[in-house]
Amino acid sequence: MFGWIGSFLVIGQMACLSLGLPTHFAIMVGMVASLCWLVHGLAIKDKPILFVNSAVMVTAIVGLMP
Repeated sequence: MFGWIGSFLVIGQMACLSLGLPTHFAIMVGMVASLCWLVHGLAIKDKPILFVNSAVMVTAIVGLMP
């Protein structure tokens, strides 16, 4: 279930960027999406998903720093 939510949030992030919404909002949406994918990866014990989305979340956190 969390994989579906994460997928829709990634689509929402791209929509935010294409509509010209604030970049920090789009980064927050992406961070929540990566959190959903992390939960999904933990549930199915998929290490590549965990690795990629951990990197995405760290990048999002760094992107949100002032």
